[in-house]
Amino acid sequence: MRATLSAALRDVSLAQLRYFLCVVDTGSFQAAAIRMCRSQPALSLAIKQLEDRLGHQLFETGNRSTLTPYGQYCLPLIRELLGRHDTVLDTLERYARSETGTLSLGTITAFATNWLPALVAQYSERHPGIALRLLDDNSINVTRMVLSGELDFGVTAGGAADKRLMFEPLVTDVFGLVCRHDHPLAARRQLRWSELGALPLIGTTAHAGLASTDEAEPLRRCSIYASNMISLLSMIDHGVGVTVLARLGLPPWMDKLVFVPLTRPKVERTLGILRLADRSLSPAAESMRQLMKTYAKGAWT
Repeated sequence: MRATLSAALRDVSLAQLRYFLCVVDTGSFQAAAIRMCRSQPALSLAIKQLEDRLGHQLFETGNRSTLTPYGQYCLPLIRELLGRHDTVLDTLERYARSETGTLSLGTITAFATNWLPALVAQYSERHPGIALRLLDDNSINVTRMVLSGELDFGVTAGGAADKRLMFEPLVTDVFGLVCRHDHPLAARRQLRWSELGALPLIGTTAHAGLASTDEAEPLRRCSIYASNMISLLSMIDHGVGVTVLARLGLPPWMDKLVFVPLTRPKVERTLGILRLADRSLSPAAESMRQLMKTYAKGAWT
């Protein structure tokens, strides 16, 4: 059974312990009082109160700079106690300032390929002590991982139908045709949805959000389907076909591919931060959230 502290020991203060160490380190009460910015009588009283609460003298009566055997026993323990105390407080402070900790973030692939690299570069420069765990997937799986607590938060397309979730919009993204730069339609400034009917369209998971729209009817007749975005873009690059994606779905390094906005009507989706509605973000996650909001304003305006 664990022993409990007496009432007297519970009244021992950190200041009293620090005064004790200062007397030992400086070699006298007078020098310790100067270092601690206290009067010598006040410091002597604090040491006397500490001795009374511990139940034994720490310094010899005839030579107040010499430790008693009990004082010698206490010295390393008090150093360890204060050292551990200061380490814990420093860790708590660094965690609150986003200087330590772990951030688990999940985003849709379009966000991961376009915005996330720049965000991670800025975030890591500002918070080098934060370990980042990054996942990219479709909105359905990112939502599932947010709900399960696997992620601090996610970036998805569309709002949150589940009341347990909160959705904070970041950017509106428009859909368009993605084709090779030498495709006959690549030079067009915009296209109508009705012009897609005769094209060799490649389907993908990104079309799930368009399934209920009349304009997306041609997408339901795709003869080729690619669930992986890299495979999809590679096939387009090799001239297999074309596809419909939101603008952010086209990675910046795919310079042989072209995005042509689709209009009449203009179809958009909203990308935003998805998080648990009843749970606060950690300091590390909140720092990333604020950085995303700032980046969204600068990158899209």
